[in-house]
This record gives sequence, C-alpha cells and structure tokens, in this order.
Amino acid sequence: MANGLPSVSRRHLLGGAVAFGLGGGAAQAAMAAPPPRRVAVLDWGLAACCVALGCVPVGVPAPSWCTRYAGAPALPVGVVDVGLLFTPNFELLQALEPDAILITPGLEAMRGPLERVAPVVAVTLDRPGGGVLERAGSETRRLAAFLGLEAAGEALAARAEAALAEAASALAPLAERPVYLVNILDQRHVNVFGASSLHHAVLRRLGLRNAWGEESMAGEFAPVGLERLAAVPDARLVNVALGGLGRLKAMAANPFWQAMPFARDGRTHEIGSVLGSAGLPAVERLARLLAAALVPVEAARG
Repeated sequence: MANGLPSVSRRHLLGGAVAFGLGGGAAQAAMAAPPPRRVAVLDWGLAACCVALGCVPVGVPAPSWCTRYAGAPALPVGVVDVGLLFTPNFELLQALEPDAILITPGLEAMRGPLERVAPVVAVTLDRPGGGVLERAGSETRRLAAFLGLEAAGEALAARAEAALAEAASALAPLAERPVYLVNILDQRHVNVFGASSLHHAVLRRLGLRNAWGEESMAGEFAPVGLERLAAVPDARLVNVALGGLGRLKAMAANPFWQAMPFARDGRTHEIGSVLGSAGLPAVERLARLLAAALVPVEAARG
C-alpha cells in the first residue's frame, strides 16, 4: 500500500493474459514465425513503444508528428513516412518490404488490403477502463515477445515500476490532493482525462486524486468547457501538452482562464506530451513528468 492506494507491483505490470487481437491466417503465421526484423507500425503510440523496446520501425505515418505527440522516445532519423494515420500509402509500404505490420483495432477495417503487403498484428496498449495500467504492462510485454525482445520488455517493465515508486514517494506530501489532468484545446475548452484513462491510473498510483472524479468515459478523455473545472476550487491543473508545449502560456491573456481558481492562485503546470497508447513507456514518462512538475510545489512551502 502507498498513500492508502493499492500498489501495482512489477509482477502486475508484467502479468496478465490479454492476447493480441489477431485475425486471419497471415497474422497467426506472423506470431508463429521467427521475430520480424522489419516492422511497419501504423500508430504513434505503438511506434514509440517499439523504439523503447529497441525495435526501430522501417515505416511510420508522419514520423515528425509521431515524435511530437509521443514525446519520447523520439523516432530515429531515417524512419520512412508512410502517409497518414488512417490512410497509409500502400505503395510505400510495399516498397519497404516489412516482415510484419502493426496496427491498432481502429485500423481493423484495413486488415485485408494490408495483409496483401505483410502479415498484420493488432496490438492494444491502452484499452481504457478498469485495469488499464495492468493491461499496458501485459500488452507491452507481449509486444516485446512478438519482436523477440523479451529481455527489453522486462527491463522496460522494471523501469516503469521504478518510476512509479520513486514518483509516489516524492509526491507523498501531496497525497490525495486534487489534480485536473487536461489537454488545453482552445480559450474555453479542454480535454479532461477521466477514470478510464492510463493517465488517471498513473495519477492514482502516485497517490494523487483526479479532480474530475471517478466517472467513466467512453475513451480516455472528453472535451469539456472550462467552467466545469471550477467545481473543485482547490485543485491543481496539469496541462498534458499533446503535440507541443506553450498552450498554458497562451492562456495567460484570457480573462476567463484567469478567473478560474487554479489560474488565479497560480496552481497550474504544463508537462510534455504523453500518449496513453504508448503503453509502459507512457507510464514511465508520465510518472517522471508529474513528479518533476509537482514536487517543487511542496518544496516551495518549506
């Protein structure tokens, strides 16, 4: 137990029996074949996880945007741009001659055409809902096994658990303080991360309370008006800067924003982009970023 919350052990991060979403004989053959050497990845979170495991994809949609949204690890130079997230360039994919193509369930409708290029495997690292943190661990480990990188998967799980433990310890003085995790959309709206998200699970694992509450959402976040965030006047707000820093600073001239309790009292923070779909790399990154942003809060009180 940590701060009254159930601890997520390394075994939990590594364990679970969540299988890859497979379809068709080609995908089954891919799982039985030797580990692929050339992998095309059609999702930014999956691509970041592959890089963290030591597998650099040969092709990814919009690589520069992948790095911008995933934050870290960055895609190395040389990864081929294979088009847009939901409309990949099939000619480029064919020319790359991948051994396998990794997709998320959102691209299942394209499985047939993609399997004409290479065996397709669907991976879900961030299925929102209860147990999202454990599933991120089990699916990351399964991805590592598919890539023949089991040792790297074990090391990544160990780093993620260490980051959680270290951040929880550092944030212990702020236990159960309410925090909004949001992504600022415009001058009047934010995406707020809810109870189904990996971001929420990490926040709770660190001993903090999600100011948005425990209500479930269909996905990891939902757009809401700023006025709804006044419901918890003592909350801090952390902007998870999906796509790039600077949105928090841009709100400074907004009178409506400045009237919000967290802005008026200087309880706002901004951290780098973290994609929940990146699995354990996202867990490690978010834990370290939240600690770096919030630990100085208590230090300033001393």
